[in-house]
Amino acid sequence: MAEPRSLARVAMILTSYSLLFRRSSSAPAPAGTLCIPRERDALLDFKAGLTDPGNFLSSWQGADCCQWKGVKCSNGTGHVVTLRVSTGFYSPELIGGEIRPSLLTLQHLDWLDPSENDFGGKPIPEFISGLRSLTSLILSNSNFGGRIPPHIGNLSNLVNLHITNSDDLTVPQTYQLISPDLAWVSRLWKLQILDLGGVDLSAAVDWAHALSMLPSLESIYLSFCGLQNTMPPLVHSNLTSLEFIMMSWNPFNQSIGAINFVWNLPLPSLLGLSMMHCGFHGSIPDAVGNLTSLKELYLDENHITGTDAIPLTLKKLKNLKVLSLTENFINMDVGKMLDRLPSDELEMLSLDNNNLTGSLPIGIRELIKLRGLWLSSNNLHGTITEHIGELRELESFDLSHNLLRGEIPGGLSALSALTRLNLSYTPNNLTGTIPSGNQLRTLDDQASIYIGNPGLCGPPLRRNCSGIDITPLAPEEHEGMHDVVSIYLSMCIGFVVGLWIVFCGFLFKRKWRVMFFLFSDHMYDWVYMQVAVGWISLARKIRGG
Repeated sequence: MAEPRSLARVAMILTSYSLLFRRSSSAPAPAGTLCIPRERDALLDFKAGLTDPGNFLSSWQGADCCQWKGVKCSNGTGHVVTLRVSTGFYSPELIGGEIRPSLLTLQHLDWLDPSENDFGGKPIPEFISGLRSLTSLILSNSNFGGRIPPHIGNLSNLVNLHITNSDDLTVPQTYQLISPDLAWVSRLWKLQILDLGGVDLSAAVDWAHALSMLPSLESIYLSFCGLQNTMPPLVHSNLTSLEFIMMSWNPFNQSIGAINFVWNLPLPSLLGLSMMHCGFHGSIPDAVGNLTSLKELYLDENHITGTDAIPLTLKKLKNLKVLSLTENFINMDVGKMLDRLPSDELEMLSLDNNNLTGSLPIGIRELIKLRGLWLSSNNLHGTITEHIGELRELESFDLSHNLLRGEIPGGLSALSALTRLNLSYTPNNLTGTIPSGNQLRTLDDQASIYIGNPGLCGPPLRRNCSGIDITPLAPEEHEGMHDVVSIYLSMCIGFVVGLWIVFCGFLFKRKWRVMFFLFSDHMYDWVYMQVAVGWISLARKIRGG
């Protein structure tokens, strides 16, 4: 499965840009307000050092720099407080050149964002550390190179720090930015979000100690950083506010229990943990039960193995919504494993490509909030329990490439929320007539759902069931289906049109932007979960296709 960094990025973007719009859009600037002349001159000198083939900075002329694109001033003092010269995702004409020291004139600047540009591998300027009022520094995806200046540790007011090497961290990167240690990070006492994805940290041995000293830290993004050093248990940790840890695609290559930074620290606020493709082996440690606030756990593509790979303490995670263990070597009985999972809130369970054995137990009906269940490419046998029909929230269900037998239970047709089903390639085992419930007939790729099962018969397959007349659908039912398709098509068109109307409104109406981002603050957790659910479903659809 693809790295869920995009999910974390959505949460990070909402948080960061909410802060931006709270500062820049809380009230309109008084009519006729002019910026401070020396700050205007500093901005013009800054522009002179840049290359701007797309004319992103074409509005930078005239006396009032507070009206220039990407520039925001304080309503009370007129000082420049926000400078954002990001050309945006996938722009064909990126800003480049050099960042000049004239920026140091902007001593009231609290938001600096030259991200999504191309500075040709130039080092991050050390003089940025002289902007002591900065609370947000966004240097992501701008082709900076060399060592990250440790002087950034002098920015004691920083709340958000983003220095990623690439926007697409779903594949390994060629390192351009390097930091041989993270001692400088330990001085950023107010830091809430740290994003160093794709930065070479392979030489850092103190990373866990440095991070554990930050009492306000909420989110850590250290995927594709070459981390390979685990730390002995820490004596003290201040990470009581930490909510997200994303450390996937790092070559730890040792026992999963050796990551003391995760398992042996008090992390009472941790909501999301991603350590995919890290070369971990062995069983998940019992200490996972201490993460009582955890909602999402991703440990895909490791070497987790054993008949007791899933500890009993996992049952303590009453808030867990997503558990993803795809592509490991778990060889437990599926019934024993399900008994060790918390049933209270679990919505997404991904166990594809393991060595699970046994048959689906009756107890699966206790996972009443389950929306996604993926068990493909295991060694499951027996029949599909009729109790699967009690999972009324189930949207995606994959049992392909197993050793199942018997008939498909009619209870599947009662799953009114089901949008994707895969029962393919269980050869010479599944038999009988395919249930004819209305919900099953609305699923996409009808024939591919059952492909590789020569013992199945009836619609949507062309194979007739012996001794049974297959009655075609009545014209009225066909007509009803056309009506349903028309309704869905109209809804999609209306959604797209409405989305563009809202987008244009946000573009030209400042008050709309303010209201939206204030609302997004209150809906932070909800948005994060919806994105997580959507991402996992999409990943399975792509792999299934």
